[in-house]
Amino acid sequence: MSEQPPQPVTVTDPPAPAPWRSRADRIRDGFLRLRERAYATPLGRLGVKIVVAVLGTLIIAVGVILLPLPGPGWLIILGGLALLAMEFAWARRLLQFTRAQLLRWTRLVREGSWLVRVVSVGGLLLVVGGALLLSLRILA
Repeated sequence: MSEQPPQPVTVTDPPAPAPWRSRADRIRDGFLRLRERAYATPLGRLGVKIVVAVLGTLIIAVGVILLPLPGPGWLIILGGLALLAMEFAWARRLLQFTRAQLLRWTRLVREGSWLVRVVSVGGLLLVVGGALLLSLRILA
């Protein structure tokens, strides 16, 4: 039996990350390093909590203002809640509850009967139409 020469191993480089992804990672890492430095002292921890509380509350307030207008009001509110959840346990629990209810609702719509789907989509269209009507009256 003749021995076959070993086949060369081809090494492929991992795919390069998307440019926006690496930039987002650098920004996130910078914020995390800044937060770690602030957490080194008790006064720094208090400062971080105050800044997060103020920013999270402002973001939620903007989301509440945008609720009757066409736009991502609920998404902005959830973003503010996610920011608050970085520092506060009550916000973390509320965010987990909200995620669970959203998943429960989407599962109900996806796996429900056609009647459930029609009523859900119809209700959503009514809410969006009402918000659009209100925003047109407000802007006029």
